[in-house]
Amino acid sequence: MLHLVYRFRPTAKARADLPGFWRWIADRQLWFYADLDMVLGTRWFTVTIGDDVHCLEHHVTFADEAEWGRYRREISARSRDPEWEKRRTGQDEWYEILDARILTDPPHPIPLPALEQPGPRSDAAVLAQRSRVLLDRARFVTLATSGPAGPWSSTVNYVVLYQPLRLLWYSLRDARHSTNIARSPQVAGSIFRTGLTGSDAPSGIPIDGAQFTGECREVTAEELPAYYDRYYESNFPDPTVRAEWMLPLEEFRTDGPRRFYRLDIDRWWLYDAQRWTEDKHDTRIEVPVAAIDR
Repeated sequence: MLHLVYRFRPTAKARADLPGFWRWIADRQLWFYADLDMVLGTRWFTVTIGDDVHCLEHHVTFADEAEWGRYRREISARSRDPEWEKRRTGQDEWYEILDARILTDPPHPIPLPALEQPGPRSDAAVLAQRSRVLLDRARFVTLATSGPAGPWSSTVNYVVLYQPLRLLWYSLRDARHSTNIARSPQVAGSIFRTGLTGSDAPSGIPIDGAQFTGECREVTAEELPAYYDRYYESNFPDPTVRAEWMLPLEEFRTDGPRRFYRLDIDRWWLYDAQRWTEDKHDTRIEVPVAAIDR
């Protein structure tokens, strides 16, 4: 993996309005990285101890140098749009770029010492907790459906709900995956995170992921108000940001163009990070859904 790392110093305006600054960061994250499929993950940090205390570090992860190059070309192309470039350069009101650097992962995974490993691979509690962290933080799922034209995959922005374990998202009702779900509700999917460090990195591996199967359906008219509220409250906890992104409820009713979808997960397989550190076999461990649901 290749990681592009920026350091930012908040401006006087940002320091005088920290809630507004973080709302701006959250909004920028969504529009700036929209449709940049070469970006595998991003992370934000604040400097707590050391030089430039209270500055920010922003990490952007790519698979390799070629994908970073593709990212640079795409940003260059977007910058030729005056409106997009005006919005991008508006960042100067909020922070000053101090420097940028490139990091790469070591050529071999570095596991934790044996005494610090979180337990045997079969430890159900550890696997269930890893699964919940993955579900809570990943936010995007690659969904596999099938229909008259054959198999199809799509990426949707979900929120996770528990008891029972469900994924919730909305899509255009005439999207190919939506029409496939209407005909064949049995689906599969995958979720992954990259650029993980510390306790988030299973067995010291900087990635985590899972595959699952389940049954999906459109949210009914009776269920819609409750699911509408839960989706937006979970996806956008800040009320100001939520108001900017919330679509009118009527868009999800009757002849509206969108629908919410509920996916009930019935089987779940987690990436076996510990096995990879032992023999480089890329395998999965099935984790009972009942153990994950809380």
